[in-house]
Amino acid sequence: MMKIKLILLISFITFYCKSQEYKLYEFDPTALTKNKITLANIADDIYYIPLDNKFPISDIFTPKITTNSIFLYTPNGLIAFNRDGKMPKKIGNIGRGPEEYLSGINFAIDVKHETVYILNRDNLIKVYSRKGDYIRSISLHENLGVPDLINLFNSKIFMSYLLQINDAKYNWIILDSIGNIVNKKERSIPHFTSNFGTNAGTYFFNNNLHYWNPWVDTVFSILPDLSYKASFILMPGEHRLPKSNFNPSRPPNMIMHIRMIFETSNFLIVRYDYVRPIISLIDKKSRKSFLAYADQDGDKLKGDDFGGILNDIDGGINFIPSGYFVENGREFMFALINSYQIKNLVVKSEFKNFIPKNIDKKKEFENLADLLKETDNPVLVLVRLKK
Repeated sequence: MMKIKLILLISFITFYCKSQEYKLYEFDPTALTKNKITLANIADDIYYIPLDNKFPISDIFTPKITTNSIFLYTPNGLIAFNRDGKMPKKIGNIGRGPEEYLSGINFAIDVKHETVYILNRDNLIKVYSRKGDYIRSISLHENLGVPDLINLFNSKIFMSYLLQINDAKYNWIILDSIGNIVNKKERSIPHFTSNFGTNAGTYFFNNNLHYWNPWVDTVFSILPDLSYKASFILMPGEHRLPKSNFNPSRPPNMIMHIRMIFETSNFLIVRYDYVRPIISLIDKKSRKSFLAYADQDGDKLKGDDFGGILNDIDGGINFIPSGYFVENGREFMFALINSYQIKNLVVKSEFKNFIPKNIDKKKEFENLADLLKETDNPVLVLVRLKK
């Protein structure tokens, strides 16, 4: 009898330990602790790539980076730069013609073939070559709702829907190259309407495509065989978006509005608005949280909690990450900053008196500022993460 009890106890302990080990992380903005972190804590180098001025960029949009190119949607349309920021080439043209697109802000890259897929507003996906030539259109045959975003995963088309509009049937679908549905995720929440305009998002990590939706609690990881599993949880609560029309009496800054999610080997990174714009880095092993405020005044140095993550590598603009990629076995985060911000910063006494981790890099940053004009296009910043 004692032996049976011992076996049962060992089985229970084993099951409990495994259940704890595989318990999904729950991201709760109300429970995060504000620990400090600087760029030099997580990165060992920083690079700047000025973007050619051929097509003026009046607004900053998140770029997408491949081995050979930098893609950026601008008021002039979708532009592809070489990796040195030069030789910009327009991808198609904005317009209502059969080979044109109404807006290119929702686009994806087939990295293997470097073809560009643009989610148009007329239930069509427009496909272009890296040279900018129109190739074909893909019709979204079924009226499944209002498309939200598009991405490419192993040459398959991933597309999600706005769950708050037109009774969308699916959270997301995956299409082959001619538009046939090869996998899908039924919506997991009841139908609702909301006047809060917000979007879902995706990111790549460890060869998987991860998908999150601001109305859904579970962040999913889609595997190369197109199966999917839960990755982590967006904790439900009063801080989440209400599944109803917005109530003006409720302070909007007390609602979490997610801007971006991505992962590195060491951190889960979530950019969101909650009382104020916040960058949170969650250590994957310890679950320790590091917070910085993402207020859009990065040309001012006011410590590591203002305008992004304190750039103590070269003393440059505080860093507000916009994405992540892996190249030659090294991890990078990237961002875009305005040229005038760089020009404004280097003349300030705060910058001149600041002693960064790398004095030579500070001199390079000053040289960059000398070469730039305030009216130049934005500069792409690449931050190489520590191994």
